[in-house]
Amino acid sequence: MVHERSSSIFRLYDIRGVYGRDLTPEVAARIGLALSYYQKGDYAVGMDIRLSSQLLHLALAAGILAGGSNVVDVGAVPIGAIMYAALHKGYAAAYVTASHLPPEWNGVKLFKRGGDPMVGDEIQAIRDLFFSADLRPREPGYLVRADVLPEYARFLRSKAKATGLKIVVDCGNGAAALIAPRLLRDLGHEVYALNADVDPRFPGRGSEPVPDRLRDLAEEVVRRCAHFGVAFDGDGDRTVFVDDRGRILTAEQAAIVMLEGMGYGDVVANVECSMVLEELVRARGHRVRWVPVGRTFMVREIARGGAVLGVESSGHYVVWGNANMDDGLLTMLYFAEAAARLGKVSEVVPPQYPMVRRRVEVPDELKFRVVDELRKELEGKYEVSTLDGVKVAMDDAWVLVRASNTEPLVRVTCEAKRREVAERLADEFVGKIREIVQRLS
Repeated sequence: MVHERSSSIFRLYDIRGVYGRDLTPEVAARIGLALSYYQKGDYAVGMDIRLSSQLLHLALAAGILAGGSNVVDVGAVPIGAIMYAALHKGYAAAYVTASHLPPEWNGVKLFKRGGDPMVGDEIQAIRDLFFSADLRPREPGYLVRADVLPEYARFLRSKAKATGLKIVVDCGNGAAALIAPRLLRDLGHEVYALNADVDPRFPGRGSEPVPDRLRDLAEEVVRRCAHFGVAFDGDGDRTVFVDDRGRILTAEQAAIVMLEGMGYGDVVANVECSMVLEELVRARGHRVRWVPVGRTFMVREIARGGAVLGVESSGHYVVWGNANMDDGLLTMLYFAEAAARLGKVSEVVPPQYPMVRRRVEVPDELKFRVVDELRKELEGKYEVSTLDGVKVAMDDAWVLVRASNTEPLVRVTCEAKRREVAERLADEFVGKIREIVQRLS
């Protein structure tokens, strides 16, 4: 019987845990079996380049087959290739990855036919099947192997128009290394590649492209007089950009560069995104369509149409109207076209306003009540949004308070045009939260 510890791996947006402790081949096979029971059909199954991904990928595919579904095994690919298979080839998809997490982690991301992510209630339904005593193998499906990378590369090339740029690309030793440097060279760019050897230990700078790990990239951009630099996470769906002056851009700053180069329109953004985005989009006669935090909400909103760009504060983007494909490689090509049109990226990078983040420990049984009590206190005093937690708009500042879905925490994010204001607001709202916790305890 699968260990009860496995219950914790089923999250809101994906399945993930530590390999060998929470996530084993036995667990992966049962996930595949449950998935096949939940939705029988044809599945593209792929993986990132982590050491444990090969074994988990084989076990997952075996489970899907045992549930009566068919499997197209695409092997190790960037996650964009799996999204492509789901959106353009008509497969449902399962991809073994832990994205930006450390090497000991792994997980599974799931997609329906057409590329819409399986999340929330869908993952919980798979979890219920996973623990069901009635879950047993049935007449197996068939397995074929397919090399999807050449077709995916052709798709990417069909979108790209820019050529002749100097680009520094930091693959982070992850799945993007399988295609990104060669793709850019094939398009006629002069490419300088960092951490471009696939290595499941992520020895170069780790799997997460956070600013303090991107100094080498920033220095190389300046040294090479490059037009820009780009860094990927472990599976290639997140991107971080560096301008020609070596400045590491926030997601919102990168989005503005793309809008300046490719043209403004309505933008989909999550509630954590900087107010600089809304200021500049509104100044050009368009609007920001706000969504909750989580790439799925951005992807689904932009699929409704009418927006030119989707941006998540974590570095996910949807470009060229490719609904359901928040693909880092597509984003890189879109940014390159914007850079080619602009000449110098640095000339259009907007200011970065100070943002302060705090975490307050709150018991799981209280955290959502605390946020709701805070909402009651604030309504009538401020302009309050409850799209995702509680967001309070003020003059030249805002505060967002959200209960964590996975930890006994309430998160506070504050942005203001002056750091001292952001710090003061963070202190004030942390104090309010602690007062409410004390009152409810």
